[in-house]
Amino acid sequence: MTDQPISHANMLQNGLRLDCRYSLTEAIGFIIIWLIISVVTLGIGSFFAIYYFYKTIINKTYVTDRTGAEVGRLDCDLNLGEVIGHVIIWILITIVTLGIGLLFYMFRTFRMCINKTSITPV
Repeated sequence: MTDQPISHANMLQNGLRLDCRYSLTEAIGFIIIWLIISVVTLGIGSFFAIYYFYKTIINKTYVTDRTGAEVGRLDCDLNLGEVIGHVIIWILITIVTLGIGLLFYMFRTFRMCINKTSITPV
C-alpha cells in the first residue's frame, strides 16, 4: 500500500470496504466488565465505558479490497487523559441540564473517537 491518502474516488475504484470483526461474545464481556466497574464507581464508570466501547469497535474494523484482502486497519488513538477531560466536562453538563445533556453525550463521544481514528496499513 502506498503512502497516498485514501480518497473517496480511490475507495470506489478499488472497491474498498469496512469489515468489523467485533463479536457478540466480546460485546457481552465488555458490558459485564463495565457494569461491574460502574457499580463499584457509583456510576462514574458508565461515562468512561462509551469511549472504550466505540474505541474497541473501531480498532476491530479492517479496510478490505474487492477481493476481501485486508489493506488497512482502523486505529483509534484515544488516550485516558483526553477521556478524563471530556468526561469531567460532560458530567458537569449532565448535572447542569438535569440529564438532558446525556442525549448529546453519545454523539459527541462517537465524534471524538472518529476524529482520533486513522487507517494504518496491514
